[in-house]
Amino acid sequence: MWSWVSVALAGFVSISANENSNSRQAMVFRAVSFAFLLVILYQQNTELSEVQFWVALGLGVSMIADTLYLLKKNGRLCFASFLIAQICLSKSFWVQLYGGIEWWLPAFLLAASVVAFFLLLPQIDRLIFPVTIMGLVLIQLAWAAGAVWLLESTALSLLGFIGSLMLIISAALLAIHDYRRPIIGGRYLISGAYLLAYSLITASAVV
Repeated sequence: MWSWVSVALAGFVSISANENSNSRQAMVFRAVSFAFLLVILYQQNTELSEVQFWVALGLGVSMIADTLYLLKKNGRLCFASFLIAQICLSKSFWVQLYGGIEWWLPAFLLAASVVAFFLLLPQIDRLIFPVTIMGLVLIQLAWAAGAVWLLESTALSLLGFIGSLMLIISAALLAIHDYRRPIIGGRYLISGAYLLAYSLITASAVV
């Protein structure tokens, strides 16, 4: 319980520091919040399961990506790191799947994403390529998480699916806020949704 409270407090301090343009403090406390999530994973077992390993790897890569983003350094490496982190998270869901796959879920997610893409197109006209790549990676993450939920129908698997959807929302808000026009309270919304997404995905891997 206290570990989750620590994640929330560190995340709040990080968001506040970022809002006040204190990048270094935001970077430190963002890393602390991810470190607490790693501690939560390691608290459960002395040896990580395959699912927990991929979540832990995703958290580690995300710490690197966040550091680069908050310091505004090496945009390409930052973008690539975010992609790798999301692929690691999706791998944590794919390894849980066995048997047949519900194909209506990816079709639904893809259709919803296409509609959202065209609705947001005036806002992201200069970012079509990176948004498309990021969107495809996030869709397959949500597909994997949703497939696990449909297969297991547990509260933990539902948390993972909701977390993957929160990542999509966070990424869409980030693209608009940073590259098109600022959103009122955007930093709190984006970072809050981002940290919540990782917390939910981590919680889904805790056994």
